[in-house]
Amino acid sequence: MTYLTGLYRLVILALAVSLATGDALVPGHQITRPIAVRTLPATLAIGINSHLATRYPDAATMPIPATIIADLGVEWVREDIHWHRIQPNPETWDWAFTDAALSALHRQRLQILAVLGPAVGWATADPTDHPNLISFAAPDEAAFVRYAAAVVQRYKHIVKHWQIWNEPDQALFWRPAPNPQQYTRLLLATAQTIRTIDPTATIVLGGINPFDTGFLHAIAAYGGWNAFDVIAIHPYVDPLDPEEGNLIAAADRVRAVAARYGQKPIWATEVGWASGKSDRDALGLVDALQQADHLPRAYHALWQGGVSHVFWYALKDDPHNTYGLFTYGNGRADFRGTKPAAAALRALASSKRRSVPEPSRVTVQLFERHTRQTWQRPAQPNGSVQAVRGAFHIVYRFTTRDNDYVAFELQDPILLPNHTTALTVRLFGDGSGHYLRFWLRDAEGELFTITAGMIGPPEWQTLVVPVGYHSLRSGYLAGEGNRRPDYPWYFAAIVIDDEYDMWSGIGEVQIDSVAALVEQE
Repeated sequence: MTYLTGLYRLVILALAVSLATGDALVPGHQITRPIAVRTLPATLAIGINSHLATRYPDAATMPIPATIIADLGVEWVREDIHWHRIQPNPETWDWAFTDAALSALHRQRLQILAVLGPAVGWATADPTDHPNLISFAAPDEAAFVRYAAAVVQRYKHIVKHWQIWNEPDQALFWRPAPNPQQYTRLLLATAQTIRTIDPTATIVLGGINPFDTGFLHAIAAYGGWNAFDVIAIHPYVDPLDPEEGNLIAAADRVRAVAARYGQKPIWATEVGWASGKSDRDALGLVDALQQADHLPRAYHALWQGGVSHVFWYALKDDPHNTYGLFTYGNGRADFRGTKPAAAALRALASSKRRSVPEPSRVTVQLFERHTRQTWQRPAQPNGSVQAVRGAFHIVYRFTTRDNDYVAFELQDPILLPNHTTALTVRLFGDGSGHYLRFWLRDAEGELFTITAGMIGPPEWQTLVVPVGYHSLRSGYLAGEGNRRPDYPWYFAAIVIDDEYDMWSGIGEVQIDSVAALVEQE
């Protein structure tokens, strides 16, 4: 399916919906009630990682790439403010490139998200660092705050959004290893300084991996939740496409964490696909045309998932990472090699209506309260299910700090329609952040699992999970056969699995419907 052009029409077949209380849920007859979706951000802000201050080689001609960016139609840019370039030693400040880049972008009326960091060698404890060059080691906190204060003081009239570090949860960008306590101290001190200089500033968290929220939990545990205004995620799923990678659910887990500590806007400050071999795709499974095809679908999927600002990575290719809209060509000042993705971004940005066309839908009820269907709990039977107020109501009890889960398996699995491309579930969460999974059986009776997403805050939400050969094969669970998902496929079970194995307690989830998204020929 596609979110941009509506080339496919979807038929929605409901697999689980109850319209009354008390009786078991069973296959039944057709209904026409539509499946609701979560409230979306009012607008989709389109941005790009521009890297002018750190990668463009000529300060004097900085207006050239700034004009190219503006011609793409984007509203936002994300610029790195590298410490080593501004302050190569404690006594020297050099603002030439940063002044030129930010001024050129500001003249184009682009909003700027400025990234503070990483470190400079003279301000770390790593003896292997060159004192005047870039370092990803943990910085001296006081020195970093002084650098941040100088930057904010200089640019506060044109920059109102400050991101503190980049990917502090990744070992590549916080050496020797990610340390949430260290980062939280840096975040608290830097945010306080920024707000003292400019009370109107917005503090953005360093972009984190949204599929592993342990670092985010730790920031809250160390008292850093109120230090920032926006949660930033980097939901890379390449080389999978936006649907196969379930990009629409990228923010669900983060939103579930925020339900515990306080909701905040969610921005994707990096997302992208390379158009060839890259650090994430050694085989080069995505080409330039596919990169262009993925771009608008990624923006729309993230927006549908509740993300309000999306920044493509990146403006221009690196020699060995071809994520850009322009090829590397003869160097970083060469913008002659325009890739198809540039046209895709320009078309998206120029669209007056950045919403997803509503597909035509048919809703078919396969569960009805008047005919009983048997649910079994084949493993860890620590939960119950019943129909309550028109919803499928699950109460689960995780009693250990090991891997707890509860599975509700149908005695007679339900045949999925031909051409099913995805399953969608509408549920009312409990803020636990646990996994909601589905079990499917294939023609040989083998069992496969797919993850619908994370159980979010106490509100109605809709999760969508792609169903395909590759996504099922990677989720093989059990059964005698070839360990490949042979068609046809059957919906077999609903599973709740704990987010991390240190959690115990009682939770409740209501499921209004589970549906198959079917391509119509």
